[in-house]
Amino acid sequence: MSKKPNRPYFSASIEHLENLYATQGTNVSVLRAIAQELSHRQTVRAAALNANVTRDMKNNVPARPDAKSSAASDTPANTFPSTTQAGTPATSTRITVHDSTAAAHHVGESPTTPAALSASSAPPPTPEASPFLAPDKMPPPSRILAAWTALEALSPQAFKKPEDLVNGDPACIAQLDRGLPWIPPGEKARPKTQLHYQVVLGSISMAKATDAMVAAFGENDEQPSRQGGIAAIATLLVDRHGILLAENCIGLSSFAWALPLALQQRLDVLGTWACVERQTAEALEKMLRKTDEDGTPLPLTHDDIMAAFGWLTQRFAIPGDMTIPPTFAVRVYHYYKAQNPPEPLLLNSFFLHDLGRCLGQSQQDDLPKGLRRYLGVEAPQSPPDLLTDTAALEQAISPAMMPPARWPSPGGHPLVTLQQAAVNLSRKELGPNGGILAVNGPPGTGKTTLLRDVVAACVFDRAVVMAGFDNPVSAFTPSGEKIAFGGGAFYHIYRVDSRLKGHEILVASSNNKAVENISRELPALSAVGRSPDELRYFKTTSDRLQQGSAGGNPWDGDGSPAATDVAAPVETWGLIAAVLGNRANCAAFQKAFWWDKDCGLAGYLKTAAGKPQQIPVLDPKTGNETGQRPPRIVEEERPPTPQLALAQWKACKARFLALKGDVESELASLEQVRQCCLRIPAVRAKHAQLREAHAQFAAQHEQAAAVRDACIADADAARQTHERQASVAQHHRLTRPGFFSRLFRTARWKQWAADNEALLDAVAMALVAVRDTEQARTQAVAALNTLADQLRSGEFALDALARELSELERQVASWRSTLGESMVDEHFFRADHSAINLAAPWIPASLHKKREDLFIAALDVHRAFIDVSAQKLLHNIGVLTGFMSGPVQDPEKRALLGDLWSSLFMVVPVVSSTFASVERMLCDLPPESLGWLLIDEAGQATPQAAAGAIMRARRTIVVGDPMQVPPVVTLPQRLVESVCRHFRVDPLQWAAPEASAQILADRASNFQAAFAADPEPRRVGVPLLVHRRCQNPMFGISNRIAYDGQMVHAPAPCRPCAVADTLGSSYWLDISSPSSAKWSAAEGDMAYGLLQRLADAGITAPDAFIITPFRNVSSGLRRAARERNALFTALRADPKEWAERRIGTIHTFQGREADTVIFVLGAPGTAEIGARMWAGNAPNILNVAVSRAKRNLYVIGSYDAWSRIGHFAALADALPRVRT
Repeated sequence: MSKKPNRPYFSASIEHLENLYATQGTNVSVLRAIAQELSHRQTVRAAALNANVTRDMKNNVPARPDAKSSAASDTPANTFPSTTQAGTPATSTRITVHDSTAAAHHVGESPTTPAALSASSAPPPTPEASPFLAPDKMPPPSRILAAWTALEALSPQAFKKPEDLVNGDPACIAQLDRGLPWIPPGEKARPKTQLHYQVVLGSISMAKATDAMVAAFGENDEQPSRQGGIAAIATLLVDRHGILLAENCIGLSSFAWALPLALQQRLDVLGTWACVERQTAEALEKMLRKTDEDGTPLPLTHDDIMAAFGWLTQRFAIPGDMTIPPTFAVRVYHYYKAQNPPEPLLLNSFFLHDLGRCLGQSQQDDLPKGLRRYLGVEAPQSPPDLLTDTAALEQAISPAMMPPARWPSPGGHPLVTLQQAAVNLSRKELGPNGGILAVNGPPGTGKTTLLRDVVAACVFDRAVVMAGFDNPVSAFTPSGEKIAFGGGAFYHIYRVDSRLKGHEILVASSNNKAVENISRELPALSAVGRSPDELRYFKTTSDRLQQGSAGGNPWDGDGSPAATDVAAPVETWGLIAAVLGNRANCAAFQKAFWWDKDCGLAGYLKTAAGKPQQIPVLDPKTGNETGQRPPRIVEEERPPTPQLALAQWKACKARFLALKGDVESELASLEQVRQCCLRIPAVRAKHAQLREAHAQFAAQHEQAAAVRDACIADADAARQTHERQASVAQHHRLTRPGFFSRLFRTARWKQWAADNEALLDAVAMALVAVRDTEQARTQAVAALNTLADQLRSGEFALDALARELSELERQVASWRSTLGESMVDEHFFRADHSAINLAAPWIPASLHKKREDLFIAALDVHRAFIDVSAQKLLHNIGVLTGFMSGPVQDPEKRALLGDLWSSLFMVVPVVSSTFASVERMLCDLPPESLGWLLIDEAGQATPQAAAGAIMRARRTIVVGDPMQVPPVVTLPQRLVESVCRHFRVDPLQWAAPEASAQILADRASNFQAAFAADPEPRRVGVPLLVHRRCQNPMFGISNRIAYDGQMVHAPAPCRPCAVADTLGSSYWLDISSPSSAKWSAAEGDMAYGLLQRLADAGITAPDAFIITPFRNVSSGLRRAARERNALFTALRADPKEWAERRIGTIHTFQGREADTVIFVLGAPGTAEIGARMWAGNAPNILNVAVSRAKRNLYVIGSYDAWSRIGHFAALADALPRVRT
């Protein structure tokens, strides 16, 4: 056998080479070896790395002087780390086997054994060079993310038995004590699969680990569940011959590393798992990769497996009494055409990798806007309270903010005030810049109804962009990348025009049922108010998706059998949404949506692209082919020819744009009416103000006229006086004495002169009076004229305002008959609380229908766009279905994932996933690649669960209710608090169960509402207040204890109820029980006594739950159910199934509802006062319990023990007490 070329890093990945350069870049020998390998590689990343290496070598970078570098300088890739840390004695056996980079070396002397490894007592490893700062030097968002990372590192994926790892299929488990399955002759793969093995390198007993954590940190009160089972320590991924895969072959458990550190109170390094994982995986891979003398890789042996187990348990310092040695491997049947190899089993928290990405972005101050808001970096400034700020609410429901398109709802019912405000604000607030908006949606308030309109608006937005293309084909440009898919054919990858991106919708939640419900409800025919003739969008494929995963391609993505679809198929109207997320869902989607030969979209696109499809017709008895026919999707959906498709595109586009113009014109008219409504109070106020001013001017004018008249009279009198005085003075001058009298100054002269002087003075004074009175008269006349002008101007202004007011009122009146109570005028907010919230603002029924028609036209535009660009979408979606099996290794193709996903979203606008599956499904998508993220039931999600999804979305709408069940936390509360304190993070603000994704989003929202609460008001996002699910007294109790009495009751009319007829209306059955524990057998007997009365009345299969706050009570009730076969026979129910599905703690019934709830309280004894206080101090437990019941609530328990406990006092007030 020929030897491989002497290239030490021949099999090393580019990522491995980059990490090696980063950690040993000062070692000349290592640089030379890297440069040698890079000279054989042509990728962009290889060229970039080669440039850096060449530069450093030219600069004569010296080798590091430490011993590690010296050792590495001779054989950089072939010396493997011992299990010791610095300062600890070396073991007697040194591992010298070769890794995948070795070219032609012999295997080392002997495998390292567990016994040899146990000679060392090294502590759990910490990063050799951590990129993370100390908590006191981290910015606040980094501290939060590091604390979340630490908590998730302590949260493994546990399993009870090996087959749990493969959907319960024991045939996929190979027991190692029967021999390694790859030992020749080996095993055969299943048809159309490649066989791989996941070797589980031992495990940890979760019971013992939990006991140790409880001993160290204490136990949570009534924690919903203590995690049981076992958690794998690590996995090795090998091919059918037992040889490690070239890439991504090792999976490590963060829990195995973090548990000993937590028990030792070494919380400082728990946020650095990403570094430890990489370094440990590299060391383990070096230890296990072996070649023979010809350089051929050797398979793993049993000794190798045990050595690796021993090395890891010693390296992580896992207590020996907790560990279980390796005993099995998992058979992985990977689809033979898959573009990527299988991934190692998921051992860790679903969120660790994403949290690492977010932390890295935070350290670089490069967090996306949504995360910046979520983590409090950009806090809202004085957000308006929509329950008290009517101006903010009025603007939020304005026609100008309403989406032109809406969902065609059953019955045509419009959104009510706050629902419409939430939809409108989602567009205004998030818009092109993105961000996050919270919606507070208690049970029964129409959250799904609201989300439907958000979906309709997004579909419309993309249709507007699509309509901008003369030819849809021009929206796609070749990338130069392609994927082989057999027979010498290729799928080419096309870049998608950036304008078509940003409209993708991902629905996510921690609650798997919640996201599946949304994605299954949206396509259902019952979800729309139009017939299939009016609204149809790839119905053939949509119906096939609803039918489950029967038929189609056998590959499920990871080789394990596809999950059985238990949801009853329903008739659909179109392919508006799909359930993705986990591997089984993705596999079922691929089979039905793409691979199904009869109904899959691939056949449609091929036909539309000009390649007509035929499938065989089989004889039902013999199975022989009797002919061929077109696939059902071709017959039912009728794809046009390429020539006809372009003509249909132009026609669809024209219809859409015409209807869009019509709707937008009507909305603009309504906005004008709104402006009139807003203007009327201002005009009326100004008119009143001017009228008052005019009256004042009139009074002043009257006064001024009197002043003028007086001034005229004074002037006339002064003039007459002056004339009289002048006449007297003139006459006096005629009596002047003669010359000699003046000469001799006789007495007569003197007297005359004196009199003359007095007369002249009088004349002068009269003249002054004339001038003064004339001036006063002039001023009075001027003042009067000014007032007259003002009076005339005022009259003109009053007339103008009166005319404007009349015209405004006329315009409003012309619409009032059309809009009725929908008109948001000056009277709207004077109505009572219920009327305001039950109103449907602004839009008349006729326009609602046009908006629904516009949504249908938008889907027609999508359909026509798809038809024209069928060949491009066929290739892009075909590539994406292949990539769904795992991370894309090729960086050039990985960079195009956004284009591939955008292509799928063009066809399927909404995709759902649990948070747990987001990272695996969308792992390589960069930040803000998705247009919209809709989070449902966010009150149940831990804050960190949503981080990765928010990171990938430009806009996030978070819907949930903090008054429901809080997030489940399995870690001891003291451990959570200790981790948070170490990272200087307030656990009440940032860690579950006190904090949730909903609470963080509420805090981040620019629009909020406040509910009265103790000790301070509880602030939430945009509130939904109209409750339509529960009858009283359940609604009243919930409204009182959780929602400050603000909820509005609007249920459907009560129907006759056989349960109420038999048991009576809701009440509290007061029972005194001698039990000193939480479980009271007497209370259980009473609960089943109620069911017995129903059975005796002939009622079968009642829609009822039996719920309780406590696990012990739930267990007792389930045991009691299994002992009552006769009762359940009479009820026509299976006792085991009934116990599993209809009995449980309150936590297990979040998001579910039934006509009747039997609420068994338990904990009657004095010693259980702490348990009762736990259940009653916060409203959540009671709120969830009563809001599960739509019609009847029967409470069983000690009235004296419970009726004065916290919020249970409200329960006692609302229900009649029935003593037993």
